[in-house]
Amino acid sequence: MRNDPHMSAESRMAGAQPFTALLARSITASGNARPTDEQYAAARRILVDWLGVALAGTTEPVAKILRAEFASAEGAASVLGGGRASAADAALVNGTTGHALDYDDVQQFIGHPATVVVPAALAVAETVEAGGEEFARAIIAGYDAARFVGTLAMPGHYDHGFHSTATIGAFGAMAASAVLMGLAPEETENAIGLAATQAAGLKSMFGTMAKPFHAGRAASAGVIAARLAARGMTANRESLETDQGFLATQAHQPVPADWRAPRFGESLDHLLFKYHASCYLTHSSIEAVRQLVIERGLIPDALESVVLRVPAGHLKVCNIENPATGLESKFSLRQVVALTLGGYDTADIGVFNDMLAGDEALGRLRGKIGVVGDLDSIFGARTTIRLGDDTMLEAVWDVSEADIGPNDLDDRLDRKFSVLATPLIGAARVREVLDLSYDIRNIDLAKLSASLHIA
Repeated sequence: MRNDPHMSAESRMAGAQPFTALLARSITASGNARPTDEQYAAARRILVDWLGVALAGTTEPVAKILRAEFASAEGAASVLGGGRASAADAALVNGTTGHALDYDDVQQFIGHPATVVVPAALAVAETVEAGGEEFARAIIAGYDAARFVGTLAMPGHYDHGFHSTATIGAFGAMAASAVLMGLAPEETENAIGLAATQAAGLKSMFGTMAKPFHAGRAASAGVIAARLAARGMTANRESLETDQGFLATQAHQPVPADWRAPRFGESLDHLLFKYHASCYLTHSSIEAVRQLVIERGLIPDALESVVLRVPAGHLKVCNIENPATGLESKFSLRQVVALTLGGYDTADIGVFNDMLAGDEALGRLRGKIGVVGDLDSIFGARTTIRLGDDTMLEAVWDVSEADIGPNDLDDRLDRKFSVLATPLIGAARVREVLDLSYDIRNIDLAKLSASLHIA
């Protein structure tokens, strides 16, 4: 079939390499890898950041809907917000909950990996009674697998309307689950196929409850893929590279010529965390405007116009001109910048609400803001503000460029966790969770689960 003259160029390029087998071997090898101190620290940051946003997300309507449908008094795994469920259903609920606020981590070529990988790893780790070392390895393997598939499929995959957190993320959840379950290479190849055939999620759902559901569904799909493969279910064991496989149907571009097999822990080299409770693609614009507000003491009445120059791809993701809800506001460059100019703290999850979406003063500010998609960047933004006296101000920002050291990063993430979690579990248990996480190599997952319980 690979020599079919009617096969697309993309399919031929994908089929030329045994991507599925390479990924399976990498996942299997991860089960015996020894993480470095730096990799343990990165896994700890991923866990703490996700736990904070997931706890805060338990009060969101979409999380309550899924708990009502899937959580009960019994089950192999814990559900954040209360109850238990099967491993797959717990991953579904917890993954959705962790993405409900759109405040979770970001990585190029994947999307939002933590809210897919961590819920799957937690659910499976609980069922197999894994220790901290196994749990950390699973998180790392999940990130590595998702990044590998993402580098093969992106950016065409995302540009054509697929939500990569949902699609690419499913491979990460599968890898984390496979490592914890000790799947053999052949079983892992089948699990990759089962993840590939379940991978789904549309960008047209952004601004609705379906977007966080994508993350939960991907986490669940990964768990299901690994568990069924362990029971002997088969799938196409060349699912990534085969004609009509994942890359041929969803990459929409040739596989990059400089691709290489995944290496344990390489996906942790450049982790990106969110410090604003909105779509990550709005963050550079927020920071650029904040810089000018702080430096010049700007007030809304002094503004004549604002022009946001962003990468063209942002226009398909976060360019809702007049959001009607808090959810839509998270995907509106105009609204997040209006909030910033109006003195609101976009790190506060409470400012993304329906009332402020309909606020007249913010609406007038939005009317002064234009968005142009012509910047040659991935995450950057250039902001130009014209004042009433024709003074022109400009600022450039790129939130993907790390500018703080590990200790400062840990402090910032700990503060973020505390702000999000304290109203739900109290200051004492916040301290418990942070203390447990700092020794992730030996973390007691049962104690962690008990500390996260919301009364």
